[in-house]
Amino acid sequence: MAASAFPSSRAVPAAIAGINITPLVDVMLVLLVIFMVTMPIRSEVLALDIPQVGPPQPPTPRPEPVRLDVLSDGGVMLDGVRLELAALPAELRAQHAQAPTAIVSLHSSEAAEYRAFALALAAARAAGYREIAIRR
Repeated sequence: MAASAFPSSRAVPAAIAGINITPLVDVMLVLLVIFMVTMPIRSEVLALDIPQVGPPQPPTPRPEPVRLDVLSDGGVMLDGVRLELAALPAELRAQHAQAPTAIVSLHSSEAAEYRAFALALAAARAAGYREIAIRR
């Protein structure tokens, strides 16, 4: 074969850009036949003991959230009643015994000390509250 420096007048055939789907159809038909043969073999009766469901229980109402405010002078207010930090754990335990699913909503003023806030948060956790919402 000789190479030429001049362009050839013969057109080069273009590559075919299509997909041959015949093998795909063949594989799909084989899979269809395999599934049609195996499904009657697999269809058997299963003995299941399904529990009976009774009427739905009405949802229990959540108690009101316990509001705990940390004040700027280091004191706290529990549901609008002013307390000292030393008396807070006992009061929170008493309220948790009455309503164990209540949420504590912990509010803090801008000028409150972090120490008082941390002690109030620790007292709420020690009393048994697991859901504590921290508000600003």
